[in-house]
Amino acid sequence: MITSDKLASLYPRAPKDRLDSFVNDGPGVLKQAGITDTPNRLFFFLAQLGHESGGLTIVEENLNYSAKRLMVVFPKRFPTPEAAACAGNPEALGCQVYGGRLGNAKLPSKDGYLFRGRGYIQLTGRANYTIVGDKAGIKDLPSNPDRAATPANALALAAAFWTLKNINETADADDFVDCTRRVNGGLIGIAERRAWLNKVRRVFADPPANQPDAATVLGVQKRLVKLGYTEVGAPDGDIGRHTTSAIARFRQKNGLSPGMIDDQLLTALGLS
Repeated sequence: MITSDKLASLYPRAPKDRLDSFVNDGPGVLKQAGITDTPNRLFFFLAQLGHESGGLTIVEENLNYSAKRLMVVFPKRFPTPEAAACAGNPEALGCQVYGGRLGNAKLPSKDGYLFRGRGYIQLTGRANYTIVGDKAGIKDLPSNPDRAATPANALALAAAFWTLKNINETADADDFVDCTRRVNGGLIGIAERRAWLNKVRRVFADPPANQPDAATVLGVQKRLVKLGYTEVGAPDGDIGRHTTSAIARFRQKNGLSPGMIDDQLLTALGLS
């Protein structure tokens, strides 16, 4: 369940109006998109939003680059310093990089800048503003593209994009790599995205009030680490958020019913 406390813990630098909107609008928007049907769908969604928006702090693409940085970010378009005439000029850069593609008109049109990345999942290009905006129920978004950056619209557009890209199916298959490809178009920032996913699982994990004896917990932790669930950390015989997160992930991946350390888990781990 999405609560103010959990969201604030997950995205501690996010402005209050964005957190409030997420708590108020999120349940309906995410339910309609099927994102809250399973923990994995929600966790994948929150992790990708965390990376794409810097923890809900970024809702508009920064196109203000130095010449040196331009050569790193857009190496094919700016292979030499002389080619970086767009340095320090966001409008010129947007028109140069995005003009004539993604449904944008070519220069001298300013479409490339007008339809720069906005929202929690950086929506880019006139075509995407039209298609995703219609799916989100935000009619005629291209006539006022700045609306894509408002808290409510940013969330609605992210959920609509998620649905159009059929990303729930990648969460159901526990395929975070394919999820990243569908969001990003590649695997840029995959390590950071995985870090976000681990954080989401920790924040949303609820350690049980009563836990088994330390020896049993220690055995579970060691087995999980051996199987690759490294978020457990150093086995210590105590169930904290990291171990709870790993158990939840193992149970989901192996088709076990929700729960913690029980006979079903011990059997699946070969510890019964």
